[in-house]
This record gives sequence, structure tokens and C-alpha cells, in this order.
Amino acid sequence: MRVFIIKANEAHTDFDFSLKDLPGTSGRIDLICRSLNAAFHLSHSFRKNVRVYVTFLGPPDPPKTIRFEGSRIKPKILNPDELSTAKLIGKALKASGGIRGPSQEVEVFPGVFVSRMTFEDVIRKNTRFNLYVLEEGGEDLFSTKFPRDNVAFVLGDHIGLSREDLSFLEGFAQRISIGPKAYLTSHVISFVNIYLDRLGIP
Repeated sequence: MRVFIIKANEAHTDFDFSLKDLPGTSGRIDLICRSLNAAFHLSHSFRKNVRVYVTFLGPPDPPKTIRFEGSRIKPKILNPDELSTAKLIGKALKASGGIRGPSQEVEVFPGVFVSRMTFEDVIRKNTRFNLYVLEEGGEDLFSTKFPRDNVAFVLGDHIGLSREDLSFLEGFAQRISIGPKAYLTSHVISFVNIYLDRLGIP
């Protein structure tokens, strides 16, 4: 099992954004759509061994977390195009209205769950996995000895992870990097998936 945990600092927490202008109205949910595409989609197949958490922290009602479970997502629920994925995210966010505490989770579509978990809640929930935070200045990915299964990777969005986030993660995750520059979240996910494929790690 591979897990990707994404902190979306400004991504909206209700379906109040325009599908015609995702970059300008949604807090960059378009970046999340591309990251989901990178996490799950192959050329002619779909990764069932992947789980993705996205914590949305923008207006009007943060926090909200959507969990995407590759093993349960049915065909045509999560498509490669940004528009349909943004619609899916919007519907999941809207369905969270009745949720009160972080322990409650609602399955909106098969394999798509929404809750009020914070970013810290998601990290604590995944401490049984081998956690890695992808950040500039970390240990070289190619020098990292990965276990054979149950790996989880923590990423920021275009804003990144704060100093407070990195301080919190120190007790849970090893800091690693794919290279010397700042890369797009979706590109980092693609790179990690391809590298794990080459290593034969499920």
C-alpha cells in the first residue's frame, strides 16, 4: 500500500468555486486534481494500491479531509480530466455539511470519503505506516532504504509545508527529497510512483 498525504493550504472547503476558473476561484484545487491524476492513473489502468488524503484548509469552513481509496474506487468515478475531478471534490465537500467531529467520516462515492480531520489528525492516523515527508533539503530519495510495503509520503501544495508542519512531522516522518529544486506536487507524486514501481514495492 502506498499513501500520499497532501496539505492543501488554501483549497476551498465548499463547492463555492467556478469550474470555469479553478485556479482563480478554488484556492488551487486544480493542483489537487493533477495530483490525484498522478497518484492513481496509468496509461491504460488505475492504481488500486494507492490511498490519498487531501486536507483542505481554505474558506469557508476548514478543515475538511477527503480520502481517496484506490481499492474501492469504481471505474469512471475518478477520471483523468481536471473538470470531472473538481466536480467530484466539490460534491464531496458539499456532503460534509452534517459532519461534526474529526472521528466521523462519510463515504460520498465508492472509495471517496470526507471528514473533518485536520492535517495533524491524518498524520497521527497513519503512524503505523513508514512515513516520509517530501521536502527540499531532505535525504536523497535514491539513498533511502524503503521497506517492502506500507509507505506513506507527506507533501505540501504550491505553498508548501510550514515550519510548524515540519517541526510536528519530525517525530513521525523521515525527511527525503527527489532533487535539488522545488517541483510540482503532481510531478513529485509521479516520480515517487515510478521509482517505487522500479523497486517492486507494492
